[in-house]
Amino acid sequence: MKLDHIGIVVKDIKHSLKYYMDTYGFEPLTDVIHEPAHHVEVIFLGIGFGPIPMFELISPLGEKSKVTGFLKKTGGGIHHLAYEVANIYKEIEHFKEKHSMILGGVVPGAGHNNTPTVWLYTSERNLVELIEEQPQKTFENRLTKEIL
Repeated sequence: MKLDHIGIVVKDIKHSLKYYMDTYGFEPLTDVIHEPAHHVEVIFLGIGFGPIPMFELISPLGEKSKVTGFLKKTGGGIHHLAYEVANIYKEIEHFKEKHSMILGGVVPGAGHNNTPTVWLYTSERNLVELIEEQPQKTFENRLTKEIL
């Protein structure tokens, strides 16, 4: 397992993008991506360590968004950690043994160019996203580049 990205919920993705670029010198790795399954828009930022780990800025697109409640409750901030794994099904079993709750099935991640992903909630109350390693894809081809 290796850290792939840190998901950060923000109120306004364009404002936050400017902030992270101006303040920390981070650069966008993708365009803003509309992800209809979660009613959010996201953008991935390089944070200076090579292609990964990255920051993922996540902004809700209305009340139906899966992150609207988080934003209202906390004002935004770190939402989840995402890890790249060699075998997503093996890691699901590993996390089940560690008393994690699996939040749905394996789905193609819209921001990850349909790479298999799964969400879970750990016994230590951490939200985690697992992303299956795609050795046949270059890093750049694993991320969705265009606006959907």
